[in-house]
Amino acid sequence: MLQIEIHREMLTVHFAPWTRLFTRTGSVSVPLTQIAEVDLLDRPLGAATGVRYGLLVSGVIKIGTWTSLSGVKRLVAARRQVSGLRIVLKSRASHHDELILSVPDAAHLHRRLIAATA
Repeated sequence: MLQIEIHREMLTVHFAPWTRLFTRTGSVSVPLTQIAEVDLLDRPLGAATGVRYGLLVSGVIKIGTWTSLSGVKRLVAARRQVSGLRIVLKSRASHHDELILSVPDAAHLHRRLIAATA
């Protein structure tokens, strides 16, 4: 569904071709200096709430943009039974306030991002 790279002070998320219809982009790059917070999520599906543009299969998958009633704009690629990350961005980097991403190695990636942004 996605691939994440940390290279040269940038976090880049590459989306699979079929998800691009819902994310409206092939990839998102964020400077590590624009990451305010990184949280490990056991259930990333629950972190995406609000009005959506994208794919929702209730309890199974969420892909697209979710905007909360308070105005927080989240780029989401989350699926059931796969842990994930909430990456909170500074000053709406890459046109989003947060990234909610399911990744099989979420704990390892969490540690790498914490170390890279420290």
